[in-house]
Amino acid sequence: MAITLADVEAALSKERTYVPGHYNDRDTLLYNVAVGMGRDPLDENELPYVCESIGDKVLPTAATTITKPVKTGDAPAPTAGQLLMAKMNFAMLLHGEQRLQIHQPIPQAAETLISNAVTGVYDKGDNKGALVINETSVKLSDGAPLYTTSSTLFFRADGGFGGSSEGAPVPHVLPEREPDAVCEMPGRVDQAVIYALCGDRNPLHRDPNFAKAAGFDVPILHGLCSYGIACHAVVKAMLDYDQTQITGFDVRFSAPVFPGETQIIEMWKDDKVISFRARVKERDVIAINNGRCTIKK
Repeated sequence: MAITLADVEAALSKERTYVPGHYNDRDTLLYNVAVGMGRDPLDENELPYVCESIGDKVLPTAATTITKPVKTGDAPAPTAGQLLMAKMNFAMLLHGEQRLQIHQPIPQAAETLISNAVTGVYDKGDNKGALVINETSVKLSDGAPLYTTSSTLFFRADGGFGGSSEGAPVPHVLPEREPDAVCEMPGRVDQAVIYALCGDRNPLHRDPNFAKAAGFDVPILHGLCSYGIACHAVVKAMLDYDQTQITGFDVRFSAPVFPGETQIIEMWKDDKVISFRARVKERDVIAINNGRCTIKK
């Protein structure tokens, strides 16, 4: 079932609505652990991220897992964006980019208001696919903005519907000089199993038979887990573990990572921008590219 220009226009014109959400300290503590915090249980810098009696720090990239609507008895009506993507070929889907804006530090637990919307659909042409920009805005229950996440989804089989290719996000350009800091982040062989408990139950990351059917010898690590590991590295190496300095965190996914591999995060600091990328040590491939972290000072 191919999408049409009318489907796209309907999704883009849909008015935003907010639904109640909620997350607790179990969600944020688990996320911090899943992306590598607390492996040394005596590390005083990381204990505030993993032990609530010591601190209540939350990595900003937890926004990708704690955006949870409150469950009610009735299933919510599908959004225009969900109706659009239901017509697209998910077997040919790639998660291309992830972006984050932080409006205030994320609390360890909160009642929230959540709104999802498609904010852009770009036609790359027949046999070239389509890009869908999906944005989620989250506020605290009092209406104060908390964070906004945005994903670029590349549907490789859904181009040629008659839309424009102009206006898609442009990747951040990394500096050409040597990195200002390099941080090795060793992986765990069970990391995908742990990260799945944060909410992403895609069997591609745990089921060997499913992974083989998708073309991988073994399950691969969640891209958003690597995203969190990169944030962990930036906070550790460049911000003295002060996560409140981060106002934005954007990446482009370039290659899969296998659980247990070491990711080397290379970083460059220029005023309020920390550029970064993640290289897989064992295979010398770039897993995350065009990284851009914006900071307060």
